[in-house]
Amino acid sequence: MTLWDLLFTNQKSAPPEFGLWYVFMPVSLIVIGYFSIKYAQSKSYQRFWYWAQLIQVLSINTWYMWAHMPLSDSLPFYHCRLAMLVILFAPKRTVVKQYFALLGVFGSIAALLYPVFDPFPFPHITALNLIFSHWALFANCLLYLQREYQPMRVTSWSICGITFGLNALIFLINSLTNGDYGFLRHPPLIGDQGPLLNYVIVSSVMSVAIVLVHVLWKSRFVEKNELSRLN
Repeated sequence: MTLWDLLFTNQKSAPPEFGLWYVFMPVSLIVIGYFSIKYAQSKSYQRFWYWAQLIQVLSINTWYMWAHMPLSDSLPFYHCRLAMLVILFAPKRTVVKQYFALLGVFGSIAALLYPVFDPFPFPHITALNLIFSHWALFANCLLYLQREYQPMRVTSWSICGITFGLNALIFLINSLTNGDYGFLRHPPLIGDQGPLLNYVIVSSVMSVAIVLVHVLWKSRFVEKNELSRLN
C-alpha cells in the first residue's frame, strides 16, 4: 500500500493499535495545557493554534467529500467537531461559545484518554485528524477561557440544559442518518443500553464533566481576580 493510500484510502479495514504509544496521548495534553496557560497572551501562539485548527477542519471535511463518505460518518455532529466550528467562527462572548469552550476542554481530554479511531490503518488522515484536531481544540479552548470567559454568565443549570438540548438534536440527526454522532448509539465503555438510556447516561455524564470544568475554571477566575485586586 502506498503512502497516498495509507493517508487517504476510503476502504475500511480495522482501527490502528498503538499499544504503549497510547501513553503519548495524555502526556501530550499536559504539555499543550502547560504552554497554553503560559503563553495565553502570545499573539503568535494564539494564531498558530487558530490556523492549525482551521486547516485541520478544512482538510478533514474536504476528505470526507472527496471520499464520498456517507452522511452517517461525514457530518460535523460529534461534540468536539461542533466545538471546533464554534471556537473558530462564533462571536467571542456568547454563552454558546463559552459552553463549547468548556465542552472542548473535557471532550479533548476524553477523546485522547480513550481514543476511538475510525477503521483505517495508521497513518490515515482520520487517525491523524483525531489526534491533531483535539490538540488544537484543547489549546484553543484553554486560550479562549483565559482571555474571554465570563463565568458569571454560565450556570450549572444552563450547562445541563444546553447539553440535554444538544444531545436531543444529535439524537434526531442519528435517527435521520443512521449515524452514531455523539456516540449516542454505542457509548464508549458502557456499550449500547438502548436509545433512551444512552441519551440520558451520555447527557448526564457530559453535564457533570462540563460543570466540573466550569467550577474549576470559575474558582481560578475568582482567585486570579483576588490576586489582581490585592496587587
